[in-house]
Amino acid sequence: MVVVKRNRTSDSAESRQSSPDGAPPSMSESGSKPKPNRRRKSLLIWIVALALFVAAGFGAWTYTSTPTFCGSCHEITPSTTGWAKSAHAEEATCMDCHADEGLTGEFVAHIGGLQEAYVHVTQGPDESDIRGFVPAERCLACHEKDWAKLPADHPTKEAPCGVCHRDSAHVNDKPLYVNEKEGESR
Repeated sequence: MVVVKRNRTSDSAESRQSSPDGAPPSMSESGSKPKPNRRRKSLLIWIVALALFVAAGFGAWTYTSTPTFCGSCHEITPSTTGWAKSAHAEEATCMDCHADEGLTGEFVAHIGGLQEAYVHVTQGPDESDIRGFVPAERCLACHEKDWAKLPADHPTKEAPCGVCHRDSAHVNDKPLYVNEKEGESR
């Protein structure tokens, strides 16, 4: 039996010839297929790992944007329970009102959520310590079309909607409005 040493980088006619036992060129002398290119296999593993990482990240991003996730901290439970009983329960989620528009706004809200999770774990705040501010612009993003139907004595668009309409988003005993600049409840 003659043993032919193959040069892996060579694509010469010699390396494409049949083995002495007559096996086709795609078969090694032992009768098995040649091993796949190690670089290709490594690239495939990285692509699959990246796809799984992106899918897991997207899933986590989506889940952490839900009222179920937000309500998983005991101090925010009254707000998510109140939201579920409100007029907005079928129309809006936490991020619709508590995050600025777009990917950047949602990213900033998630960073704020990480800070809140840290406070939850390290300080264990009471539900009365939790404050959420929703600027009128976020309300108007959905309700601008309703503005013409409002009575003439309705406050301006700059007035915080939560002063009068707190129970339309959360039905609970928390203060109707917290002025973040002054830190007072009304």
